[in-house]
Amino acid sequence: MKKVAIYYRVSTEKQDLDSQRQAVEKWISDLPEDKRPTHTKVFTDEGISGKTVNRPGFQALLDAAYKHEIDTIIVYRLDRFSRHATTAIRYLLNLDEAGVAFVSVTQPVLNLGHENPFRRTMLAAFAEIAEIERETIVARVKAGLEAAKKRGVKLGAPRVIDDEKRHRALTLRNQGMSLRKIAKDMKVSLGTVHNLLKSDDIETKSESS
Repeated sequence: MKKVAIYYRVSTEKQDLDSQRQAVEKWISDLPEDKRPTHTKVFTDEGISGKTVNRPGFQALLDAAYKHEIDTIIVYRLDRFSRHATTAIRYLLNLDEAGVAFVSVTQPVLNLGHENPFRRTMLAAFAEIAEIERETIVARVKAGLEAAKKRGVKLGAPRVIDDEKRHRALTLRNQGMSLRKIAKDMKVSLGTVHNLLKSDDIETKSESS
């Protein structure tokens, strides 16, 4: 742990970062001298919810991590990093792959410092949690689609055939224009032209001319 990034976040402008700073600085000062960081960067987000990852300080933190400018991220609590535990876990796994450790100074059980002998076990558990969440989401989506099919809902992108476009396509077709030329004239795909004409039971065999 030599190149450290400290991340602070508060949700409202009425809150301040002092309590977080004091706890983190004390944690660092209590480290043996040879374990203390030699370089420290501080990233902050104030008045921004931890439910979103679109935080300037947070994104700058990740950028520094993936550029290998830091080797450890220190936070006051995990919820300062992200309010969603599964989201935080996914980031921690990605950071680990980038070689970046993670420390929560008030939650020793969540410390993923490189010196933690249980680090690999914890990461394996986190990876399992992330996979369970992914499988749960996939299962819910599939169940929702199946339920929609049983209700007679047509899935996929809705086909919207505008009367004006249909009329335009029919007019050009009746003038003897090929399907490809109609598509080019109307600036739509050949498939769209087929659908427009098919809606009126017009013969739409593809042509190359």
